[in-house]
Amino acid sequence: MPSSEVVSVPVEEPLEVVEEQYEEQAPGLSLKPVYAFVGPVILSLVFFSMIGVLVRVHLNRLFTYAGAPVYSLIWVQLLGCFIMGMSMRLKGVLLSYSPALNTGITTGLCGSITTFSSWQLLLLQQFFNTTRSDHSQFRNFLGGMSVLATTLGCSVAAIRLGQMIGDELRIAFNYFLARSTPAEIQVTKVETAMFTTEPTGHRDGWLAWDKWAKFDIALAAGGVAGVIASTVVVALAPRTRSVSIALLFGPLGTILRWQLASLNTQPRQNSRYLPRVLVGLPLGTLIANVLGSAILSIVYILQTGAVVRPSAASCYVLAAISDGFCGCLTTISTFAAEITTMRSRPSMLYAGISIAVAQAFFILISGIYFKTATVDYDTC
Repeated sequence: MPSSEVVSVPVEEPLEVVEEQYEEQAPGLSLKPVYAFVGPVILSLVFFSMIGVLVRVHLNRLFTYAGAPVYSLIWVQLLGCFIMGMSMRLKGVLLSYSPALNTGITTGLCGSITTFSSWQLLLLQQFFNTTRSDHSQFRNFLGGMSVLATTLGCSVAAIRLGQMIGDELRIAFNYFLARSTPAEIQVTKVETAMFTTEPTGHRDGWLAWDKWAKFDIALAAGGVAGVIASTVVVALAPRTRSVSIALLFGPLGTILRWQLASLNTQPRQNSRYLPRVLVGLPLGTLIANVLGSAILSIVYILQTGAVVRPSAASCYVLAAISDGFCGCLTTISTFAAEITTMRSRPSMLYAGISIAVAQAFFILISGIYFKTATVDYDTC
């Protein structure tokens, strides 16, 4: 029986890049016309990024308690990376139902559950001992390295475990599909749905309602409903505004990261503008993670009141930018997935540059304030 893995596609990318890659790797075959419009994908990203923010915020709260054996953020990263690992192996199955579903789960859900910027903030807090625990600077270093090593190692391990489970699920999917399909036409649903021999030279724009898959309609409805519900909650439930506003900010970060992902698959075009050391690295993910970390470093010093005393309203907005925009703009799941698919030297270089540059922004922006400023009033 034919395998569902017809071609390999990078983890996260815009539709135009996906279409070009499939045409390159499978000459004569092109994607269904559903790839010709981005409306369902945008709404799918909105829907799944809101779910990702809710999962991340409440999972953090669930595992934050006195005497917790590990820091709560590790569970967020583990869950998102595990789902990403499964999605990488089930890409063909997801595409067979809807390209918007595949993008929503990988870029929207996994990318929004995991967060690179919060990981870097936790590193800063350990290295600089922002809680002012009674121990030496060497212990500060050990604490930071513990957070660095455990998050990186557990994230890669979760990706691998997810891939193993995804392989088994794909085999089961093909098995049950084969049993329900006549022997003379046993071509997997994955292959027939992913490809068609009809040309797709035209573009339908955002709207082409008659060509939307059932999953597209459901995901679009979920995205619209999520925005409406979050807006209503902001107005009627003041105590939950930090989360509900974050739900509105989150999709903005996810969509920006999705757009930046186009740089991941254009090494030749980027090589003339970049240092040689950066050529071939996932530049889009690198920029998203560093940019989100730089923004979070500014938000963090504003939250702590090191610059100006924050008001109640500004605390809601700052929390929304931190948990929503920065949390969704940056991602560990794609970062870890890229590390596992790259060769050893480029992967180590990529990880090193990402972490070093992000920490440099945190130290230059936030670290200096913690060494010079004193705060004697309640903060966010």
